[in-house]
Amino acid sequence: MSFKISPTQSSSKTKRRHYALAALLFLTLGAHVGVWAVQLSDLAREFSLSPGQLGGLLAVPAIAGLVTLFGGGYLADRFGRKPVLLIGLTGTAVSFLLLSHVTAVSHLVVGLLLYGLFISFVDLGANSVGADYESEHRVLAMTGLHAWFSFGALAGAVTAGLLLAAGVGFRAVYTALAVALLTTALVVFVATLPVPALPDEQNPAPKENRGQLWGLPGVGIAIVMVTICFFGDGALESFLSIYLRDTLATGPLMAGIGIGSFHLASLLGRLLSASVQHRIGERRTLTFSALLAAAGIALAVATTNATIAIFGILVVGFAIAPIVPTSLSLAARAAPGKSGQAVGLATAVGYGSFILSPVVIGAVATATTLRIGLGTLILTALAMALVAAKWPGRSSTDVPTTTSTEYQLDEPRP
Repeated sequence: MSFKISPTQSSSKTKRRHYALAALLFLTLGAHVGVWAVQLSDLAREFSLSPGQLGGLLAVPAIAGLVTLFGGGYLADRFGRKPVLLIGLTGTAVSFLLLSHVTAVSHLVVGLLLYGLFISFVDLGANSVGADYESEHRVLAMTGLHAWFSFGALAGAVTAGLLLAAGVGFRAVYTALAVALLTTALVVFVATLPVPALPDEQNPAPKENRGQLWGLPGVGIAIVMVTICFFGDGALESFLSIYLRDTLATGPLMAGIGIGSFHLASLLGRLLSASVQHRIGERRTLTFSALLAAAGIALAVATTNATIAIFGILVVGFAIAPIVPTSLSLAARAAPGKSGQAVGLATAVGYGSFILSPVVIGAVATATTLRIGLGTLILTALAMALVAAKWPGRSSTDVPTTTSTEYQLDEPRP
């Protein structure tokens, strides 16, 4: 006696497996960010680094990341997402194992260089898989998938804070993170990935080079938005732990909670923003998000009370939640058949902000105070509001044929 599986059942199971894999990638990527952000203060103390010196060192992985991102989009489209992800996850694990044993600044530079080269592959691969999931299963899921990133960052930050408060050294935490990255690499190795979108007959894949991708409707403005947002993200990731632990004199656990709160708010923002975008559109959502982020930053830097500062940080995390995933989704939609290159280009140019952000904010903080340095992010938030005002509206062909419930939840239905 045999049982037949209907195409609908098979498609539903495939959809759930694809979603689970994409969610795992964003979860892992986020967890590493949470751990990384909390422990930057320990790294700075270990090598007696000033904010300016730390900012200069953090430019190393950003520059390295640009190299892999500019070529990674082509590799992901040409050879597939899986090789890019496997190289990225394994290489990042190796870099954290190296960082767990560094004893000199020269060794630290090498570890940061390797980290930047390989984590960019993971970033690109995860976002490309997310875009592929959207195109294959005709759903709008990127914002929801980035919510998994936020959840991972929350878990990583709080876990790192708890371990540090319990007396576990930051080197041991780096080793544990390397094991987690290798575990995800094994899952990717045996998994089946969603299929990338093919060129549409009425909207064929562009044959232009990367510079001309800027001219595609939606790609250029997405790149600008990601670039501005990444500047703020880079500054917060680099100096938020130092601001909480040194400027406001909190311990590692409180810093972990503060950074975790930022990502918890981001998680909630991404879960809610899909529904909000469905009701009022991307342009209004992003404009409001940018203005709210400016208010949150102002609150965080204007107070000397750690609890109020953490609340301001929470507001920032909630506000900026939809900005990057919505921008990357727009870039991918604008370049069918070359979505990997469009996402890679947007991410690569955005990573240029990571070169400037730690250096600029670190230099301002060294010359004045870290409070003033982080306060300059109010200006970048207002700049995002100006860009959002020019955001293109969706045409009817841009919107996948899904129910509003799928759009709101960004998860596969049974």
